[in-house]
Amino acid sequence: EAFFEMANSPIVSFRIDSSSTVSDEVIRVEQKQELENSCGGIVWESAFALAEYFRKRVLKNQKQKTVIRDCIDIGAGTGFLGIWVHKTIPNMERTVLTDTIECFDLMQRNVERNFSNDNDDSSSKTIDVKPLDWTSKKDLDALAMTGRGKFDLLLATDVIFAERLVEPLIRCLKTLIDPEKGVCYVCAQPRDKLAFELFQELSAKEFSQFRKVPEEELDFSFDAECKLFEMR
Repeated sequence: EAFFEMANSPIVSFRIDSSSTVSDEVIRVEQKQELENSCGGIVWESAFALAEYFRKRVLKNQKQKTVIRDCIDIGAGTGFLGIWVHKTIPNMERTVLTDTIECFDLMQRNVERNFSNDNDDSSSKTIDVKPLDWTSKKDLDALAMTGRGKFDLLLATDVIFAERLVEPLIRCLKTLIDPEKGVCYVCAQPRDKLAFELFQELSAKEFSQFRKVPEEELDFSFDAECKLFEMR
């Protein structure tokens, strides 16, 4: 009930606590349910779930691990998760939000809303919005030509919903992940059983490391249906 109430709100606010950033910050994200040919107009539960997992499990241990400098959000929708990561992870140099062209303007507005030009925050120069149709070689090639062409961190939420799109999705993730130090997190609800099974089967073959994150590592009490996968 709380989620549906939030989904109907034109603006969603999410506070970043000061343990993650220099000071408390609030991310404000515009939602647009009426987007044509897209479900990306609202912030889905899986995006909040992955942000919470990242805050509690990944950021806490980051000092002992490789520094994350490049992030790409696949199927970003409103752009909430990518914006949150860009503001939260220390030393982040580049974040790219991607989705189909239908979401492009919404993502761009939300970047502008959260990275004001009238302050000293230069990070607005390093967060970008790009169109990405997983089945489009042109889109993928264009992304691979930007910056290093590879990313330390790949995030994707609610992207496993159609069996025919599983192979293009995995090809996209494989193309963009840094083969030496990259990690990919995919968080989704099992909306399509066959697509979910195929995703796990192909990911286990295509990535050197693949795991379904155990329930005991998750704190998805507000949405226990969300499942999380980690690939390297």
